[in-house]
Amino acid sequence: MIEEIFADDCPLLEEENQALSTRSKDFERSEVRRLTFWRCLPDQVQSADDFIGYAIFKTDHFSTSRQEDHIYESVFPIVRTTNDNNFVHCIRTYSVNTITGFQSVKGVLYAQQNDQTYVCAHVALRTALSSVLPDGDISYEEMNRLAGIDHENRCVGKNEGGLSPDDMETIFLGLGLEYEKIVHEPDLGHMLPNEFQRDLGIIESGWPALLGFELKDPSAPPGKVPRHIVPVIGHTFNDDAWVPDAQRAYFGNQLAYYSSESWLSSYVLHDDNFGPYYCLPRHFLDKENFRMILGLKPKTISFPASDAEVVGFNFLNAILRGRKGNGTPWHDRFLIFTHNGLLVLRTLVLEKSDYLDHLRAMTDWEGNQIESNAIAQIAAILPKHIWMIEASAQELFASSRRKFGEVLLPAEQPLPRPLNTSILLGIRLPGSILMSSNGSLNTLEVSLKGHSPLYQQSTN
Repeated sequence: MIEEIFADDCPLLEEENQALSTRSKDFERSEVRRLTFWRCLPDQVQSADDFIGYAIFKTDHFSTSRQEDHIYESVFPIVRTTNDNNFVHCIRTYSVNTITGFQSVKGVLYAQQNDQTYVCAHVALRTALSSVLPDGDISYEEMNRLAGIDHENRCVGKNEGGLSPDDMETIFLGLGLEYEKIVHEPDLGHMLPNEFQRDLGIIESGWPALLGFELKDPSAPPGKVPRHIVPVIGHTFNDDAWVPDAQRAYFGNQLAYYSSESWLSSYVLHDDNFGPYYCLPRHFLDKENFRMILGLKPKTISFPASDAEVVGFNFLNAILRGRKGNGTPWHDRFLIFTHNGLLVLRTLVLEKSDYLDHLRAMTDWEGNQIESNAIAQIAAILPKHIWMIEASAQELFASSRRKFGEVLLPAEQPLPRPLNTSILLGIRLPGSILMSSNGSLNTLEVSLKGHSPLYQQSTN
């Protein structure tokens, strides 16, 4: 179904056209059409699933007989779901008011630059911000206002440059958002000591990241090599990945555990040049091209996922190494995998309420659950945000996406130096929960004695 949208009826489009008039004196008018897609005729709709998605297509006309076309915005469901090992964590529901009434679609907002008043960094920011802001979107003019772009004294697009990293940080700070920044600028002396791939791990916790890279253009003068930036919104997990075992056996990686990131083969991203929901192979971009990661994160997180994972393992190793099996089969297997450096660890930051919901829904293969009074005791000690380090084994993690249990750390409290148990909230084992209290661990017996499902962020 095709509908024309008039700027007089849409303040956002009127605002953009005003900006275009300021930026380009030869701008005359725009034509805007919304294309909505259905599985049936609109008057034959039986359920919400009959509405597929929408795209708003904008054509800007200039007095020089030039016209510029771009997708102003669109939302479609992802094609490859968790059943296909694709995990997109930044999904939210968008409501669209068509001539048939309001329709809803779940997805991640996609848009293209107009190269006049907003560029690739704007649309990448819009995708990322729309997944975390309460309103589900932000206008380009609001971004420009925060960055100090007025289209007269400072312009973007059409050889005028784009948003700098400082501009993007200014926008985040102006919106009250926290972020992590990883920079690799060899010419400026900012060298990345390690490979950057693991620093995209914040997407596991449902937060998007922006990935900036330099293009290969031998004709570009020094300091003028073109750059591009894309929003990373998810990842794939391959259960037949070769990397975890090969790293240890062939390439000397002697870590005392496997990181779940070893099963990640691609990142899911939007690219305003090509389209939504593309897969970027994990090692396609190397350090020669990589320039920056800006990863959004909850506001009060005080240390990164990589530190949380190491700390979680150290507590598991120290506390469980001296424990004996209690006759509960999966508890004893947990100890064996821990002692032999064979655990798989997956680290996420969660809100307290999300973790408690995860506990309430949790069952083992026999249908056993954690008692409500035990969950209430856990709830009493948890802060608003926690690091959850899930502990699994290759046989559980890769094939059935299940785990032994998890370690809980406060995400808003700095790591003590030297490390001590004041940072530990608890450890859930098959059949019991170790709860930290005044420097000691109290054991709480529970009925869930087997392995349980991994936490699933994606709802697609």
